[in-house]
Amino acid sequence: MEGTIITCMSIGVYAHALTRGNKYIVKKEDRDKYRITGNHGKAVWISKAHFIEGDIEVPYLERWKFDDDPKEFDLVEVTLTFSDGSERWSLVTTPQKLVNYFKKEMKIPGFNIKHLIIANTMDHDDIEKILKYLEANNELTEASKALEC
Repeated sequence: MEGTIITCMSIGVYAHALTRGNKYIVKKEDRDKYRITGNHGKAVWISKAHFIEGDIEVPYLERWKFDDDPKEFDLVEVTLTFSDGSERWSLVTTPQKLVNYFKKEMKIPGFNIKHLIIANTMDHDDIEKILKYLEANNELTEASKALEC
């Protein structure tokens, strides 16, 4: 396995050493870990769970936009556009807006929305940070739905 190229899919607690989508060369291999040279130039052992074997192109988030005015809606749609041209969408809200939604809109006592992101604020920069964090940890696909054309 030495010399094999692996592609990072999630950074976990290794933000100092890994970048999602980057390729790394395996220096050594243990049962459940790879020894690689991280972005910081040091050799580190990292769980295989963070990688996929091979030189894989991983689409990255190029841009996103609010589809609704965050000041007017409690659940706001956002469209995510990736480097491979694919698009996905999510709903974003804050805890207070979610309470408002329950008070005004809910006809049933609860719901399950896998593509709902709850943020501290609806500030553009805060939403951007959340999306980047989810992407770096390979959770953005789970937190969004494919945009059907």
